[in-house]
Amino acid sequence: MKIDKSRIKIIYGEEEIRKRIHELAQEITEFYRDKTDTIHAVCVLKGAVHFFSELTLHIDLNVIYSFVHVSSYSGTASTGKIKVKSWMDESMEDKYVLLVEDVIDTGLTVKYIMRYLRKYRPRDIRLAALAEKKAHDHGVTVDFVGFELDDRFLLGYGLDYEEKFRNLPYIGYVEL
Repeated sequence: MKIDKSRIKIIYGEEEIRKRIHELAQEITEFYRDKTDTIHAVCVLKGAVHFFSELTLHIDLNVIYSFVHVSSYSGTASTGKIKVKSWMDESMEDKYVLLVEDVIDTGLTVKYIMRYLRKYRPRDIRLAALAEKKAHDHGVTVDFVGFELDDRFLLGYGLDYEEKFRNLPYIGYVEL
């Protein structure tokens, strides 16, 4: 399938996204403030990179960055299989971990990552997502969610189709 940029319908513009991310950063800061002064934020690459960058810039705590690169999508659909491209190598034992994901859809990828992170025996793991699709009963608790959306194929602000459209400054969708 070929997607033409002119077919993308904007749901959230750049300013609206940034405003919501700043609000999430405040929520996260308040949540952790009485627990710790340092969190370990784990970015799920590649889709969460813009969200992660904007979010961590506005969390008023010490934030240690880690990155994992996993995927389960091919084109516009989940393959049902997790592909790990790179993983972090530092210990998370007894740490406060904030997993930062782009979109919670089927929940497959984030469940895999959370299961794996628990093996590190962190003190606490929380999940922040730029968007959560409510169409699926994914069974994932999203602690900090930017936007709740319908089941649409999303593009922009890190979200892609075959590695394209990640750099759009908004979140949009295309009719499939």
